[in-house]
Order: sequence, then C-alpha cells, then structure tokens
Amino acid sequence: MQYEIVTGHYEDMLSHYGTNVGIKIARKHLGWYSKGLPGSAEFRAAVNQTDVVSKVRDLVLVFYDPLLTRAA
Repeated sequence: MQYEIVTGHYEDMLSHYGTNVGIKIARKHLGWYSKGLPGSAEFRAAVNQTDVVSKVRDLVLVFYDPLLTRAA
C-alpha cells in the first residue's frame, strides 16, 4: 500500500540525508505521493510549514488514515 511506501521513503531520506536536509527534500516527495488525493492541498501546506520530523510522521498518518480505514 502507498502508506508503507511513503513512510519507508520518508525514513530513508531522513537516514540518508540527516534530519535537517532530509525533511526538506521529503516535502517534495510527500507532495508527489499525495497529489490528487482528498485533502492533499491541506496536507502539503501543513508538511511544508514544519521542520519537526515527528510532526511530519503524524501528518502522514492522519492524512492516510481514512484511506487505510477504507482499504481494511
């Protein structure tokens, strides 16, 4: 599922680039992953306004939760 891919990619970017650079690079990718999904504009805006790694993780979970619930 896309959620696992997104979270794995996010963690890989943080690991590879370090948290300060990784979170900035991840913004672009998170935007691409979410494009066209319900609430994606608000999600991208929230992700782009934080430099807190754990907050981005929370935002990803909250964004994908309705999609995960529907898939179950």
